Amino acid sequence: MNAGAQGMGAGLLAGMGLLLVLAWIGARRPLRMADRIGPFVGARGSAFAAGDRTASLASMRAWLRSASRSGGDSKDRDLGLRLLRAGASASIPQYRLERMVWSALGACAGSIIGAALASGGSSPAGVVLLGTVGAVAGWAARDAFLGRSMRSRQRSIEGHLPTFADLLALAVASGASPAAALDHAARTMIGPLADEVARSGDDLRCGVPVDGAMSGLADRCGLASVQRFVDGILIALERGTPLAEVLRAQAGDVRADQRRRLMELAGRKDVAMLVPIVFLVLPSVVLVAVFPGIQALRIVVP
Repeated sequence: MNAGAQGMGAGLLAGMGLLLVLAWIGARRPLRMADRIGPFVGARGSAFAAGDRTASLASMRAWLRSASRSGGDSKDRDLGLRLLRAGASASIPQYRLERMVWSALGACAGSIIGAALASGGSSPAGVVLLGTVGAVAGWAARDAFLGRSMRSRQRSIEGHLPTFADLLALAVASGASPAAALDHAARTMIGPLADEVARSGDDLRCGVPVDGAMSGLADRCGLASVQRFVDGILIALERGTPLAEVLRAQAGDVRADQRRRLMELAGRKDVAMLVPIVFLVLPSVVLVAVFPGIQALRIVVP
């Protein structure tokens, strides 16, 4: 291995060491007042509860509200919404640090591959090129992983939405208040939707109005179906419409929308299924049909 490759490896190790030192310094910073009193609040789903996530989704929501009021950076707001909707335990600075670590690991892997190729006779410039490609790939991979987590969580929320509507309708028809109905649904269900509903119930117990708590639920989910569901509930509460009937109608609409999406997905799969049929199944059938005839001709015709 030449001196250039050794210098590149030493620089990457030094950069990773610097990132670890910065992470250690961030972990040793003094606690805020909210972090000190958080474990004594005891609200379900609070990010300050003992043993809960290191980064607070509640603080993320507060940061987003303050950023929207102060006209903060749009990129920071978008990143905060993505983290919130993905259910990530990292705050925005922590996520950026993680992305840098992924990028450094990608650069290290690319440089190692480039150094191995250079030791075999390739150009030393491949170390720099592969290191750069690895850094960009690690950066993009962290963003792709976050997007995948967000889409998976949203699919789970959308799948549990009709059950949530039925549970709310049953609780409201039994005479429960909106806060009690949300608590009943959160205790009965499992999954990310149950966590978001529990947070809305905590907001109601903390004095947040019903429209604010339900609007927060829609913002955290980031789905059009959840937004329509919340809008239907708020309109029913505003106009005095029987809430149980509205919730049952909302559940029926969500199930109809899910059936429509399944039909659309099945239609797209029909077209995709033509590819293996045309290029794999059909040639095999033709070969099975033609091969015996070819062999018979070889036997008959000298």
